[in-house]
Amino acid sequence: MPTEILPYTPVESIPGKVQALQTSFHQGKTQLVSYRLDQLRNIYFMIKDNEQEIKNALKLDLNKPENESQLTEISVVLGDLLYIIDNLEKWVKPECPADVPLLFKLASPKVYKQAFGTVLIISPFNYPFILSIQPLIGAIPGGNTVLYKPSELTPHTSALLTRLLSDTLDSDTFAVVNGAVRETSALLDQKFDMIFYTGSGAVGKIIAKKAAENLTPCILELGGKSPVFIGEGLSSYELNLSAKRILHGKFTNAGQTCVAPDYVLVHESHYDEFTALLLKNVQKLYGSVDSESYSKIVHERSFDRLTDIVTRTSGEIIHSGDNSREHRFFSPTIIKDVTFEDSTMKDEMFGPVLPIIKYSSLSSAIDNVVRYHDTPLALYIFSQDQRERDIISTRIRSGAVLFNETLIHVGISQLPFGGIGQSGYGDYHGKNSFEAFTQNRASLTQPFWAEPLFDVKYPPVTNFDLKLASTFTIPFVSLNRTGPVFSRSFKVLRFGVLFLVAFMGLSLGFLSDGRSLADIIIRRVENIVAAAFGAEVYW
Repeated sequence: MPTEILPYTPVESIPGKVQALQTSFHQGKTQLVSYRLDQLRNIYFMIKDNEQEIKNALKLDLNKPENESQLTEISVVLGDLLYIIDNLEKWVKPECPADVPLLFKLASPKVYKQAFGTVLIISPFNYPFILSIQPLIGAIPGGNTVLYKPSELTPHTSALLTRLLSDTLDSDTFAVVNGAVRETSALLDQKFDMIFYTGSGAVGKIIAKKAAENLTPCILELGGKSPVFIGEGLSSYELNLSAKRILHGKFTNAGQTCVAPDYVLVHESHYDEFTALLLKNVQKLYGSVDSESYSKIVHERSFDRLTDIVTRTSGEIIHSGDNSREHRFFSPTIIKDVTFEDSTMKDEMFGPVLPIIKYSSLSSAIDNVVRYHDTPLALYIFSQDQRERDIISTRIRSGAVLFNETLIHVGISQLPFGGIGQSGYGDYHGKNSFEAFTQNRASLTQPFWAEPLFDVKYPPVTNFDLKLASTFTIPFVSLNRTGPVFSRSFKVLRFGVLFLVAFMGLSLGFLSDGRSLADIIIRRVENIVAAAFGAEVYW
């Protein structure tokens, strides 16, 4: 429901907002790289100038402690922004593809990064600041105009972002729509050039289906049940560190993190020791949390869902606390002796409840992960055995795989962040954000003087023409029927190629040229040598 804090956008105004953004894009407003950098610079100082206000809004919506807001929302965004600003001028330059056959080098083939156009960004409630800004700072450097839809479930943060971004960014190229299902549905009725969505898999499927009506590409950042494996052979010291790292990854933001460890599979040789270490560390790290010092669940419906899951579990609850529906406080909860059929293992937990499963056979444990919850957003493996790591990481597909750590990959701008299968598709962060919001555009410029070199493409085509064309378009690679896949012998002699190309030009153009033979030879060789000069040559 709309509130005084977050008024909803009138549905009838949405088509006009989208059309205005599309007009600005087609008028070239976002084409200049300097313009894009100005917008990014404005966002950076917007954040720096309003850090405390951002923390206050996150506290009101989710009761996030200030240090957690700084580390998980603000600092990561600032780092990503500076990285993109520092590299954008390099990224927008056209790329010259490698290994182009010499004949086609004359046409100077290049790959340009082209903006999609007008993009829609729909952000979630769990990290309402970072998951709004990070896709935005990918869309802007790509040269897109943006319509941003924040979450209605975090009204203070969404209202703040609406005001700050509207004051900071060019209104010709950026607009905001606030609302819930009705407003989002009206947005999806519009034709966007690209949609970026972060949220649940159920809504992600609706968006993908709606986007398909207009062949609109999407990036879907979803979730899933990210498993943790505790392998064999870990020392007590390593088990203790593993427990601390898993607990931190799980209970940050009260477990409302898409890449939070969802459940832990522990080899039977470590099961008792590891569960004891979990209990010791959770009491040490989170034993004093209460409704004032710990993030709260986003709404009562989610609180009730978690309560029902814990009530119905067949496992043994070894740690919990006094929960409060009024304050939406759900204390860190650990449940051992869980099976894959348990209430805790049906869907993504998205809350501070950690199920523990014992396994004796690694292969069977992997089979169960794949059977029940394949393609998670993250896979966490605690093991010092490389063979064990390889077996798990190759048999289970995931958006990311971390060894002996959880969560922190999200803060590394140089790594892609995204899912696979049920956890979504597409990735972003850093340069990957720029690439996510642009598409490759092939380009070449064929000189008119090179026409004699391409006469073989015109009918009638003779066998000689075909052999000649193959000679200069297919790499010289020796491929054996057995043994190594490639026995590479791509050795093209520079002067041999130049003379062969010169001969081809002469043979194709001799009869059709009315000038003297000497003039033909001089002109052909001059043109060919000039074109090939400086080209990459393989010896």
